Amino acid sequence: MKDELPEELKEQVAPQARLNAEKQIDEEFTIAQTLLDEKRYKEALKKFKWVFANDASYDLFLPSNKITKLCKNYPPAATVIKRWRNDKEKLLIQHNGDSKLIGQWDTLNSCLGEKNRTLDVFMQLEASGAQKKLRHSILYRIWQRIARAKKYEILRDYLPTLGFHLLLNVVEYDSLVLFPGHRKLGKNDRSYELARHVRYALGDGTMCCEVAFALGDKRVASAFASKILSIECSDRVYAGLIKGAIRARAYAEAIALLNDARDKFTPRRLRQSNKAIKALPKRQLALLNE
Repeated sequence: MKDELPEELKEQVAPQARLNAEKQIDEEFTIAQTLLDEKRYKEALKKFKWVFANDASYDLFLPSNKITKLCKNYPPAATVIKRWRNDKEKLLIQHNGDSKLIGQWDTLNSCLGEKNRTLDVFMQLEASGAQKKLRHSILYRIWQRIARAKKYEILRDYLPTLGFHLLLNVVEYDSLVLFPGHRKLGKNDRSYELARHVRYALGDGTMCCEVAFALGDKRVASAFASKILSIECSDRVYAGLIKGAIRARAYAEAIALLNDARDKFTPRRLRQSNKAIKALPKRQLALLNE
């Protein structure tokens, strides 16, 4: 009795041959980067083209600064980069692609000076009924631009993801405070991480709150504001939350935030918040001052 697998179940490429191919790709990719660093742009591009033409190169990709350097110093590279971008975009238009491909495509758009293309293609996918997983993988990279444009409704089914990221940020911050030695970070690294979480609270965090206000989910917006203030309770945070509420036309909530800040701080410590509230429409501002 033959102890052999049917032909269709056998590996099409022997394991060692596959490993050898991957090793060669890695080596050629390293050589290409070295050529780029040495300003041998034509040779570097030729080597990159060979690498990325192989299936085994899927996990390899150049950082944006090196792509930009290649395009800036060797104009023919822009045509090749654009072709790589277009090939990835075709898959997305067909509703195919994962987060890695989307990340590479978005990076290429930025390097080509076409950041708006990511948003334009997303809107096409939105209109064509693309699956949530694909749309959200792109939204991860552009949701801030959509919020700044006040197109909040597009973000309605993305709000839980924004909440997840915000809560995760708060948990990481609390963990660093409560268990400073857990991650075995040096003093400088720990300070950097704490500052990074504060920047998130002041930036993306307050924008998450703005989206919740705009979508009329007061319960979620209130929870977001509370979590952000747990990272830093200060005039500048209140000012950011007030600005977001006003942008979202949640005027009553903006006034409530100011009153909450007034309960905690003296007028001298609320200069930014008092300035932010002045963006209220005249009618609401008049009611506040009565």
